[in-house]
Amino acid sequence: MKNIIIKVVAITILIIVLFYLFYSPKLEFDVLKNPNYSHDKANENYYEQQAEKSTGNAKLKEGVGTYIYKNIDDVINDLGQPDRVYKAEHDRKNYVFKNKEHYYLVSTKNNKVSSVFATGNKVNVSPIKIKQDATKFFNGTNIDMEPVVDSSYGKYQLELSERDIKTQLLIKYGNVYAQVLIDSETNEVMGVQFMDSNVVIENAPFSMSKISGDKDHKLNRTDKQNFQSHMNKDLSLLEIVNEIRKMKGVKPLEMNDQLTYITQLEADLIEDDVDEEEAVKSLEDGIMKHINNQKIEYEAINQNLAYNYYDVPSLINSWLNNNTYREKLLGSQYDEFGAGNSREYYSLVFKENKK
Repeated sequence: MKNIIIKVVAITILIIVLFYLFYSPKLEFDVLKNPNYSHDKANENYYEQQAEKSTGNAKLKEGVGTYIYKNIDDVINDLGQPDRVYKAEHDRKNYVFKNKEHYYLVSTKNNKVSSVFATGNKVNVSPIKIKQDATKFFNGTNIDMEPVVDSSYGKYQLELSERDIKTQLLIKYGNVYAQVLIDSETNEVMGVQFMDSNVVIENAPFSMSKISGDKDHKLNRTDKQNFQSHMNKDLSLLEIVNEIRKMKGVKPLEMNDQLTYITQLEADLIEDDVDEEEAVKSLEDGIMKHINNQKIEYEAINQNLAYNYYDVPSLINSWLNNNTYREKLLGSQYDEFGAGNSREYYSLVFKENKK
């Protein structure tokens, strides 16, 4: 009888542990590594069959998602002249359109729109709505948990995890993909990124495995940008964080150019073949060394660090959905911040001014 009781208790504990692992709404990391980073070879026959089962959803008829595949001039005609234009990875050019009520980050290749990230209280991301309850997507919307994406890099099979269900859904509308960025703490939609198939693969926000493709057209992850492009990417990161803070009712932070310059200098020192965790530690230490050497006064300095991320909106959403990083991202005690990036490495530096 005693052995039976012990077995029952052990099984009960195991069930509780498994339930926690699968359904705990937050994940904790010392340094945020993309949990979906996986590019293994997949079983072609199985996933071809899965692709045939996927029906997707109707083609978009309105909203900024309809800009995908159009000329950038069509976007400018609608939104006006961009606030910034800068070169990005994979021979792309990014356009930023922003005002008090909306923020759009539009990526193009050969003047054709390939992705649109939208956030803010008044953006048209139809049929989705900013701040809507994300659980409503499961009523009448086709969500494929194992979609096959056919890109110029080849065919890839994606897998949406339990974590993805809570924080970022991938919904296909015709030939356009919508990455719905969700705050799992409130179940609110915080932003939407519409993409063509190539951007889905380049950004790699989900676990993915290659099924087939041309060996001569591989996905290049060593696409280095110049210092000015990195600084523009830093600015986009800071701007989007402030948009999220505003939607959460927290004061936007002042952008500290000196902090960003220091952080970017250190990020540019990261070499290609260095160990990832060592690179992040070196980045963190180097930034603090610069701050102290230049005698920058502060009450407190904190950093959000991450690696294996290739897309700013996805990274910010991951920080938002992690308790440790969320506290800093939305912290009301901070006054200023700066940022730095290099390939898949990022640092966001928060500064509380000296009292």
